Amino acid sequence: MLSQLTKIVKKRIDSRLLTISVLVFSLGLCNTVLAEYRPPSDQKPPTTRTTGTVTRGGCRGDKQTTLTALAPQKHTGQTVSSHPTFAWFVPDAESYPLEFRLYRYEASGNRALMQKIQLQSQSGIMSFSLPPDTPPLGTGQRYHWQVVLFCNPNRPSSALATGADLDVVAIPHDLASKLATTNNPQQRVNLYASAGLWYDALSTALTDTMQQRLELELLEDLAKLEDTNTTVNTVEYSSRIRPIIELER
Repeated sequence: MLSQLTKIVKKRIDSRLLTISVLVFSLGLCNTVLAEYRPPSDQKPPTTRTTGTVTRGGCRGDKQTTLTALAPQKHTGQTVSSHPTFAWFVPDAESYPLEFRLYRYEASGNRALMQKIQLQSQSGIMSFSLPPDTPPLGTGQRYHWQVVLFCNPNRPSSALATGADLDVVAIPHDLASKLATTNNPQQRVNLYASAGLWYDALSTALTDTMQQRLELELLEDLAKLEDTNTTVNTVEYSSRIRPIIELER
């Protein structure tokens, strides 16, 4: 009898310990998953804003969302990558010719076209990484990227365009040290996001297909940041991001 009672008590204790362990593990995951993007401490305004050029919902003009660059507009997003990844949202289910363009800002302030790459649009969030065999982007240099969606190739005026500026910066030593200690995508997203490296954080989030919530948290952070600016372009931009977040949930 005593032996059976001992077994029952032990079973209940083990069950409680298992429950506590699961709760602790779940809380740990929640804390890890939530990414929080903080803009660079030395944030700089962009040289060019193109998001505001898109005024209708997709090529057919009947969508709640429109072609949207998933990048900061109020300030210039940063990256430590010499071959960064760029992302944007396409509202149309139908596929259209799409062109990715990359410009470099010259000392004069003018933009020089570096690359022009032909793609085909896909509905939802699209991303494009500069191929490793292309010339690396230079640290300390500002660039502008743009995507142009050709709704009707025979009517250039029907094309939609969106884009953003980006600055290539040197990776901080402490960040490099922390990144070297983990291959966990969630932790790496948080490290990049807290360091103000938008392009690296979003790129890492997009590669973690098991945790879509990461990219949506980043987009929510960006929408909130854009809301703090009273200029027309950025207020309009934040109102574009939120429908995308709802569609992607």
